[in-house]
Amino acid sequence: MRGNLFSESWYKVAYIRAGLLNTVDVQKQYYRGDLWYVLQDSFNSNYFRINPATYFFVARMTPYKTVQDVWEECLEIHKDKAPSQDDIIGLLSQLHANNLLYLKNPPNNEFVFERHREKKQKELKSKIFSIIAIKIPLWNPNRWLTGILPFIKVIFNVKGLCLWSIVVLFGAKAVIENFGEVYDQTQSILSPSNLIFVYLALALLKCFHELGHAMTNKRFGGSVPTLGVMFLVFTPLPYMDATTSWFFQDRWKRVLVGSAGMMADLFFAAIAAMVWAHTGDGLLHSLAFNIMIVGSVSSVLFNGNPLIRFDAYYIASDVLEIPNLYQRARQQWMYWAEKYLFHVEYAVSPSEKPEEAAWLALYGVCSLIYRIFLTIVIVLFVADKLFVLGFIIAIISIFAGILIPLKKLIVYLATSPELSKTRKRAVIISAVIAVTLCGFIGLYPVSYTIRAPGIVESGEYSKIYATTEGKLENIYFESGDFVQRGDVIARLSNYELTLQIKVVDEGLFQTRILKQKAILNAVADVKPLLEREKVLNEELKVLEQRKKDLTVSAQSSGVFVSPDIELLKGRWLRRQTQIGSLITDHDFRFYAIVSQKQAFDLFRERQFKNEIKLYGNANKNLKIDEIVVIPYQREELPSAALGWFGGGDISVSSSEKTGKKVTEPFFEINGRIVASDSPTFLTLLHGRSGVLRLTLPPEPLSVQGYRLVKQTIQKRYKI
Repeated sequence: MRGNLFSESWYKVAYIRAGLLNTVDVQKQYYRGDLWYVLQDSFNSNYFRINPATYFFVARMTPYKTVQDVWEECLEIHKDKAPSQDDIIGLLSQLHANNLLYLKNPPNNEFVFERHREKKQKELKSKIFSIIAIKIPLWNPNRWLTGILPFIKVIFNVKGLCLWSIVVLFGAKAVIENFGEVYDQTQSILSPSNLIFVYLALALLKCFHELGHAMTNKRFGGSVPTLGVMFLVFTPLPYMDATTSWFFQDRWKRVLVGSAGMMADLFFAAIAAMVWAHTGDGLLHSLAFNIMIVGSVSSVLFNGNPLIRFDAYYIASDVLEIPNLYQRARQQWMYWAEKYLFHVEYAVSPSEKPEEAAWLALYGVCSLIYRIFLTIVIVLFVADKLFVLGFIIAIISIFAGILIPLKKLIVYLATSPELSKTRKRAVIISAVIAVTLCGFIGLYPVSYTIRAPGIVESGEYSKIYATTEGKLENIYFESGDFVQRGDVIARLSNYELTLQIKVVDEGLFQTRILKQKAILNAVADVKPLLEREKVLNEELKVLEQRKKDLTVSAQSSGVFVSPDIELLKGRWLRRQTQIGSLITDHDFRFYAIVSQKQAFDLFRERQFKNEIKLYGNANKNLKIDEIVVIPYQREELPSAALGWFGGGDISVSSSEKTGKKVTEPFFEINGRIVASDSPTFLTLLHGRSGVLRLTLPPEPLSVQGYRLVKQTIQKRYKI
């Protein structure tokens, strides 16, 4: 879509004599099947994309013709496809800002340089206010990369890809085989004594990461004009400029350049995993572990995330064939606001097709949410190390993320030429939206819920264990059946136990024969044989008891409950493996745990709605009454099923065998389950875990947010 064919501002550019700089190269590229032209300035590495109709105008620009002459020529040749005056004004402005334009008039040339300086100043301000990455260029490595190009071609080919795949697979195998040790060692990765290894691993991997980008870019004919230092959350790391890959016609080459850094991370992380798995405690072992974690986790969380402008962002742009995702996503939302809210008559969409507009809109929303989340995480991370610095970053984030955009919005509403005919409407609508949003956040009460994981338990029950190890052969009751005391519930088999009994029995038989001979021939040997007979009798007694224990019987009457009993059949059970429970009471309660922050709301409010959703039975809602909040902290879960090792979500100590010891104290809340169904149905729910949702009285979002911030500061920083 093109803008208004005529523009009131046309007189400002109509008689300019301009053309592209001699250093600008032009490259054809296809995006989503459509032809585009990419302009590259080899002097300053600026890039600009234009469509064929616009290129038709740009290609005819020359210092010997005015802009008016060129436009009239385009209009005469292509009446329907020629760019409008609004389009040309915007084009000249963008080419001017990217320093791709040559103006014949010397004073205007000075103005070009001034615009170039303004552009550099804006880039510098952007770097200063960026809390994610600040880049400082140091060196041009392009000549060095040209010298090692034969070596690069040996590495980056199909054979190199096969080698990479094999190494990564072996590294993954080492991690899987030692996953328990990996998990245990990960718990202390951010301890003060280990931070030096984290930084060393990060710096080392970042060198190879950037080298991977640079070498792949050089392999496909690009250049690398800059090597420098990037301060990532105030941590100095190397970086290289491989933006010339944007000029490649084949998008998959651009994707490979973008992926090379992460591939290098994973390659060295896999090598480190194998070294770690085959070394003992020491410097090499610790460094290898940190390289393994940083090279895999950081690649996924940062470089592998397309919502921030690292590697995956540019990969996504190439795969989707939508350049400048972040900027154009904002432009897409601005276009919709101008067209449908402000009624700007000639608003121009940044997208060419509806599916492209959908991608841009989705990306704009997701990237905004993620950037807010990432900013909060970074602020908390830095504040945990140095509170004052974290506070400063928070103030800068508020200034850069809220106050500056607000100022730009006000300036846009007051001075934008696009709103010349609808400025009053735009101001009124913007004011109404702002007042509505502030009113909703500050005044409108919104209910909120607390999610508390928990477990269903009967008032009286006993657990049924396998008191000895064996294979579960037979099950005589189903879950939900009523059993009498003494009924056989299950039988196990243990062939090794049978052999042991046979061996001990034969040894006892031989001992008794030898004892009879000793009584007749050698009285001195009788005493040792009696001792041996006594030991064998005691061992046989223990083995016989273990054999008897292979039969699992009910110790009392009640309902047998074991939802997973069929899964246990045919499996080898260790000693003290729970087979099920015997329910002797129909009073069922749900025991849930809440964090200290959530408990504050529970102590403050005594009236709230509730519902329980059990895992595996999400369509059935339960309720509790007689709710009790235990007013003191606990450190042991009511059931191991709520902890990590039992399949739950609660962090528990890996050094404690029961799986109930939590890493952070909690409060317990419990209540009696309302028997809306038959008692038999509730009986079958014993031992089932789920989530208790407590709905508290509504409050404005501003009050909830203030309390959340206050509680977070009090909890983390004791202020």
